[in-house]
Amino acid sequence: MQTAVERWKEILDARASQMDAAYARLGRTSADFWDRRARNFHRTTRASAASDPFFLRLQREMTPEMTVLDVGAGTGRFALALAERARQVIAVEPNASMLDYLRREASARGIGNITYYQTTWQDAPADLAADFVICSHVLYPIRDIVPFLKKLRAATRLACYIYLRAASIDAITAPLWRHFHGQERRGPPGYIHALDVLYEMGIYANVEVVKLPLFMAYASIEEAVEEQIEQLILPDNEKTRRELRSLLDDWLIERDGALRPPPQEMAAAMIWFQTEPDV
Repeated sequence: MQTAVERWKEILDARASQMDAAYARLGRTSADFWDRRARNFHRTTRASAASDPFFLRLQREMTPEMTVLDVGAGTGRFALALAERARQVIAVEPNASMLDYLRREASARGIGNITYYQTTWQDAPADLAADFVICSHVLYPIRDIVPFLKKLRAATRLACYIYLRAASIDAITAPLWRHFHGQERRGPPGYIHALDVLYEMGIYANVEVVKLPLFMAYASIEEAVEEQIEQLILPDNEKTRRELRSLLDDWLIERDGALRPPPQEMAAAMIWFQTEPDV
């Protein structure tokens, strides 16, 4: 019988193989993906923390004397919001472009209680620890999941919170991928797979499924084309742009002052477990 960890790796390997093949056709790799995506990611998520169920749960649990370790902090969606309510936030983020947006936003807001580490979690100092450890939408590409989760647990003094989608954001644009690539897109693991791995590790976590608004929104068709050229791993030429523009023009809906896909929300899950003081 296949273990939860084996299933996790199988899903990741299938997705990586498909994406590597798509990038190879363009003569590229995915190595600089987040360098190219940082600005748009910051734009679409910077104001979304305050109403997010993940932040609202953390806010209820925290006091001003507590510390937070944000693993995979990105451009600071949760790190910035929590820094205004915590004694200290430690932000671990491997991508320099993403971390730069976080630093600049913290400076603009006058937030000075964030410590920054530009590193992967796997290579982060072993002695990093906090009352609350959070890991939001980070696990999807992590193949060696058990050491990663063990390190999260070791860094946790009170509780560890993990945030994952039920299905990939790529599921929204699956018809577009199928149109251009002629195959179904492979998704990353979802929250249920992480929950299985935790169970297999002897960590009996809590879980709450929530609905999140879909943050895919574009000011224009041209902006949507730029974004989806990257997301769908397509050649950047006029023929592809013209074809993609036509598809998006038929698919996107004007709603709340922007062009958006028809779905309005996605399911995600907050997974959390507590750590006993002597662990």
